[in-house]
Amino acid sequence: MRTTIDIEEDVLIAVKELARLQKISAGQVVSRLLRQALTKTTTGINQPARSKAKLKLGFRPFASRGKIVTGEQIDRLRDQEGV
Repeated sequence: MRTTIDIEEDVLIAVKELARLQKISAGQVVSRLLRQALTKTTTGINQPARSKAKLKLGFRPFASRGKIVTGEQIDRLRDQEGV
């Protein structure tokens, strides 16, 4: 089905890169990601179905290091990396 949606540039770049790596269309990547988010599946989009990597809200959580990561720390790292 064809439709038009507005996607932020960074998301579109990521979708196109996933499509290139997986050798599928960007539309297929978006459909898979949306279906996964809407059905709350636990298999990562980049993972084969047999892998069953557990996800929490779409992200593999890091092991706790006993510290809280703040938004300011993340912003500082983004600035350092030019993201």
